[in-house]
Amino acid sequence: MNFYVATKWEDRDSAKVLMDALVKRGHHITYDWTVQGQESAQQAIADLQGVLSADYLVVLAEHNRSYRGVYVELGFALAAGKPVLLVGDGLDECLFTRHPLVSKVALKHIHAL
Repeated sequence: MNFYVATKWEDRDSAKVLMDALVKRGHHITYDWTVQGQESAQQAIADLQGVLSADYLVVLAEHNRSYRGVYVELGFALAAGKPVLLVGDGLDECLFTRHPLVSKVALKHIHAL
């Protein structure tokens, strides 16, 4: 399966651990944004292409942070009809986390994929 993992830049190490675990299980990461160090138009295009080419969007929102870019990625996934696996309570104030395509899951369940 193809996955895109979204979270805040500050949580990129956790995202990278999850991406590596998914790859070890034979899955594909559509875009690894954790290796990028700058914000640019090319970065935004690559991020959204990663979401659109994924079978699943995984959102890591385990902390109380401002997940601005993640909201955009979540919106793109939902608009494209992609299922979203949401880990954590950090986006609970967002109405769209209640969309039928969004499933709240424990991180251990994603590691088991």
